[in-house]
Amino acid sequence: MSLYLDHAATSLPKDPRVVDAVARALVDPGVAPDRGNSQRGRTARRILEEARRLAADLLSVPTPERIAFTLNATDALNLALKGLLEPGDEVVTTQIEHNSVVRPLRGLEKRAGIAVKVAPADGEGVVRAADVLALVTSRTRLVAISHASNVTGALQPVVEVGRALRAAKSSARLVVDAAQSAGYRKLDDVAEVADAIAVAGHKGPGGPLGTGFLWVRSGVELVSLREGGTGTRSEEPLQPRDDPGAYEAGSPNVPGIAGLAVALRLRLAAGELERIAAARREIGADFLRRTQGLAGVRVHGPADAARREPVFAVTVAGISVAEAAVVLEKEFEIEQRAGLHCAPGTHRALGTAPDGTLRLSFGAHPTADEVAAAVAALAQLARGVS
Repeated sequence: MSLYLDHAATSLPKDPRVVDAVARALVDPGVAPDRGNSQRGRTARRILEEARRLAADLLSVPTPERIAFTLNATDALNLALKGLLEPGDEVVTTQIEHNSVVRPLRGLEKRAGIAVKVAPADGEGVVRAADVLALVTSRTRLVAISHASNVTGALQPVVEVGRALRAAKSSARLVVDAAQSAGYRKLDDVAEVADAIAVAGHKGPGGPLGTGFLWVRSGVELVSLREGGTGTRSEEPLQPRDDPGAYEAGSPNVPGIAGLAVALRLRLAAGELERIAAARREIGADFLRRTQGLAGVRVHGPADAARREPVFAVTVAGISVAEAAVVLEKEFEIEQRAGLHCAPGTHRALGTAPDGTLRLSFGAHPTADEVAAAVAALAQLARGVS
């Protein structure tokens, strides 16, 4: 059986209870909420309401009605960015952002004339709060920043930036991409300062593919990307503005959301997030310790496991990352990902462009055996090309 180390893309395996919830919801209720007054429709409504409450609990926010379900974190970020920015606005972002932030902003720059300012990252792929804040002016409408890099796992100064914006009484809204941290650690401090947080349901939370959500702070209103049926207020020609229907046109993914609800309930069990965060920090430290000084192997990003999630960008001297990835999968049965990981700016900061790196990323319940197998394979790979 192969060793799966691509959790930064999507977490595996899914808990059997999550899988069962998805399968059950295809049959019961098997329908969307608010489409008629049937028992099935009411069951679907309860599933969505519970999932909204659990999503709010994951972020430690008191407003489940401000949770909008989306296809994934990319979808959530598109909703936030395009829903907040208007023609001619100014936005500040960073060099380490995923294309889920970069491409919507560059598209808006081209089509709507928004001004995009980019704060640089250092050689570890970390952005300084001071560099972000230096770009903020009275014209800045929005600051978009990832909580953790999807390439190196490096934690970014989201809370520091948010607190500084609030202290300065800035009108800029803070949008946080939490795709690599939500579900793996508590985000109380992030939620205190953010105006919107995008979450990938299929990553840290452990939910099915095709699920995600966006939380939007009360008082912050977005222009909806989707308009159409909601099952309510059908007589109104415009999209209703009541939460969360303003952002959820059409029939929702009830089976996926049912699975996500079960996954969130498991993450929110007493002490579970703390245990997951501690285990990932310990495994991260173990991986960094074992690879330190390994001839021909370089692990990019912060050397301190406390400053990162256990997502590791690795290069091996003498072999391309594409070839190394093939060897790791075929000869060592280790599933990982090679390339730019949809974040070319991060690789420019690391000095690993244009080819990128190998990315080895650990899940919610990593083990020392996984680390040992990965490090042994990297060592053997390096010896084979030395």
